[in-house]
Amino acid sequence: MKNSLSFILFFLTTLAIAQHSQSELEVTGTARLAIAPDTGVLNMTLSEVEMQFGDAINGLGSQTEDIKAQIRKMGFSEDAIFTDNFQVRKNIKYRNNQQIDSGYIATQQLHLDFENSVDNIRKILRQFSSGATEFDLNFSFKISDPLKETVQDRLIQLATEDAFRKAGVIAKASGTELKKVTRIQYGNSHNAPIRTERAMMSLEADAMKVDGFTPSDLVYNATIQVVWAIE
Repeated sequence: MKNSLSFILFFLTTLAIAQHSQSELEVTGTARLAIAPDTGVLNMTLSEVEMQFGDAINGLGSQTEDIKAQIRKMGFSEDAIFTDNFQVRKNIKYRNNQQIDSGYIATQQLHLDFENSVDNIRKILRQFSSGATEFDLNFSFKISDPLKETVQDRLIQLATEDAFRKAGVIAKASGTELKKVTRIQYGNSHNAPIRTERAMMSLEADAMKVDGFTPSDLVYNATIQVVWAIE
């Protein structure tokens, strides 16, 4: 019985060494796509300065409602509007090296997602150029979730095809034969599966002309590692 157990352990050890020493080829496939953004984002920063805390909040609320009313007037859904970064802080000023309490500043940011088109950008600028509420604005651009899924699927396909193409070239040049694929790894801490560069355009107050207003393409990358057994 002792001899049988020793033989089994020897066999398993030999098998493990043989498997570990098996020749492999690891190839990294890459893909890169430049995509025109299909979604524009109007970013607005509102602020209200008042001596009383409550007045600053109420004034900011009135500005927010005015902006939302103008957005609805343009035909955009209120569901496409979201707010963030609400804060109220003391309005501290200095005069003759002395700190002066000048009330409170209430601020908030509003964002509107809309279909990216020159017509929509013109419509937004025309509407707010005639409004009474003053605020800072800029446009940024992104791709919608459905388009992002399509892009990611395409990147995976292209990266995989690139890995197989490279492996074929290496195998032919080195006179080796590709056997079965032993491992596929898509994305890790060193190679993010998808990355985007966000395009942004800032506008002056008198920015009614949008000729040449073209956001940069958004660039996405993907990598995939494929390992073959070779002989």
